[in-house]
Amino acid sequence: MTATQDQQPGDRAAATTGLLDVLGRLIRTARAVSHRHQVRFGLSGTPLGILTSLAGGAARGGDLAARLQIAPSVVSRAVVPLEHEGLVERTDDPDDARAARLALTSAGRERLEAARREFTDRVTPVLERWDTDDVVTLTRLMSRLESDLAEGLDPASTGRGPRPTTS
Repeated sequence: MTATQDQQPGDRAAATTGLLDVLGRLIRTARAVSHRHQVRFGLSGTPLGILTSLAGGAARGGDLAARLQIAPSVVSRAVVPLEHEGLVERTDDPDDARAARLALTSAGRERLEAARREFTDRVTPVLERWDTDDVVTLTRLMSRLESDLAEGLDPASTGRGPRPTTS
């Protein structure tokens, strides 16, 4: 038997409650960091997610919505100020004359890189106290948790598009 199979139901419930408590604190901390980014770089949640996603290449608004698991209308509203600030540009989609593609501008890439550098500079000293294997394990487990939780989302009830598959 594995350690998981040996656990009593109460142990699993307590472990799950403990995990949810830690996740709640982590989300609050992430929001505080996001607020700091917003103040310093003019970027927060959705706009930062859009820039991060576009760093991988141009995309249609609907594709961004699916990647970010948000409604297409949220992407549309968030892109307007990013365009006005010169961080994102809209071009015709060569594959579909009815659609537009969004892409990072050089100013958008610079702003995103500055925000990433500051966040990396903040986290690196904390993780220097960690064993590299622990960082790798935590990354793998958090990715698995995020994927499993996202898989359970009902796109119809959340207004979110289907979760894109990764290969």
